[in-house]
Amino acid sequence: MSYFSSISRKVQRALSRETSSGRFIPEMDGLRFAAIGMVVLFHLNGYLTVKSRLFYPTPPSDWLAQAAYVGFHGVELFFVISGFILGLPFAAHHLKGKPAICLRKYYLRRLTRLEPPYFVAAILLFLLAIWIQGADLRTLAPHLAASLSYLHNVIYGAQSSVIGVAWSLEIEVQFYILVPLLTLLFTIKNKLTRRTIMLVLPIAILGAQALFLHGPPRTSLSILAYLQFFLTGFLLADVFIVDWQEAPSRNFHWDIVGLAAWPLLFVVLHKPLLTHWLFPGFVFILYASAFRGRILNQIFVNRWITAIGGMCYSIYLVHYEVISAVGRFTKKISEGLPYWLHLSIQTFLVGAAILVICGVYFVLLEKPCMRRDWPLRFWKAVQRPFTPQEKTLENEVAK
Repeated sequence: MSYFSSISRKVQRALSRETSSGRFIPEMDGLRFAAIGMVVLFHLNGYLTVKSRLFYPTPPSDWLAQAAYVGFHGVELFFVISGFILGLPFAAHHLKGKPAICLRKYYLRRLTRLEPPYFVAAILLFLLAIWIQGADLRTLAPHLAASLSYLHNVIYGAQSSVIGVAWSLEIEVQFYILVPLLTLLFTIKNKLTRRTIMLVLPIAILGAQALFLHGPPRTSLSILAYLQFFLTGFLLADVFIVDWQEAPSRNFHWDIVGLAAWPLLFVVLHKPLLTHWLFPGFVFILYASAFRGRILNQIFVNRWITAIGGMCYSIYLVHYEVISAVGRFTKKISEGLPYWLHLSIQTFLVGAAILVICGVYFVLLEKPCMRRDWPLRFWKAVQRPFTPQEKTLENEVAK
């Protein structure tokens, strides 16, 4: 038993994220697990219903398929997490007197942390589309260029034909650019005034979206359609810093709230009007219950949950390609069974493949980029073959 425990700890250690700030909030990685789980289940469900040799209603009517059908809303869960994570240091500075944020380092960190895994995934998918699918190089190359510059939504008004999930990453980049401006909300010292604005502003945004956001797809594929979720993350960061003092207490009352809210969320998400007006508030309650509930907190800080949640970026980038590559073989195993059982079996089989393949991608590419000094390490590694051996020995002696 100790042997397997040792192996388990080593795997967890390998899959655990590295935080550049030294601050690790396990609840956030647990919530990332929930968000990426919804997205993966949504895409797997879509793949199975489209590719099945047998007829299944679209969407199937059973409970699991109904939950999977609204799984695309996991993207908004990520937006709230981004609002919390990126708003937190600004909130700590303005509300608790912590050190100011150097914007040059802030943007450089976003660049060095997120770009390499994204660029590699986009280029690999571009090459595979040409090699396997026979896509035309001259037709697809402009889409790759637009995707790598995070302008595909703006230029084409549609999801990238190279890397489909990039639409949400482009919205994240728009948020990163606006963060220094949006976080001026934390400069408002009066708590009541600040919180009132943080509550009223998303409601005003939702009203403006209901009135005006119906036309060009470019607006619905921009931060204009999702700003309320980032601001919900700001509100959570405010509460975390000021009210919870970065160490929230826990009680069973929040477990009751959270355990009721999670299933109710999937009911709300099937009603477009309720989703529009209530979803951001629901997410705030769900996230607060992950911090404050005793039982729920133990679930969300579980080491395996946080390890998988911590590599959600790698999973998000390439999970659909894994579904397509693996699902064509595994779907034959359970076709013909009741759909909920078919989807359950495929979730287990394809999910295992996603964890293995994306885990390797995370360990080899994303995790090294979590180190602040990785560009310097990389540059030294590139220079090493061209450095005279005598000079290398002198440096080692000097150390």
